[in-house]
Amino acid sequence: MQMATSTRKDMDASLPEIVGHLNLLLGEDLGADEDVRELFRKGYRLIDLQNRPTAETPSFGVFIYLRDVADITRRLLWIYTQRHGLGAP
Repeated sequence: MQMATSTRKDMDASLPEIVGHLNLLLGEDLGADEDVRELFRKGYRLIDLQNRPTAETPSFGVFIYLRDVADITRRLLWIYTQRHGLGAP
């Protein structure tokens, strides 16, 4: 998704899916080292309802939120694949 070519409607439609993926990974046991704990803290902060975009959030803010959620999700997915001996995502 690119900011210049994505509509607010597209971004809003992507929110539940990407937040759902992050939520699933936050339910996994990925270890307790400091890096993982920091990713979990950031992930939980992002999915907190008070921190999610609202109808009043500017499109740029929604884009940044999606980018941040996707980044944490990707990083947790990488850890998950490494801990479970799976191929790279």
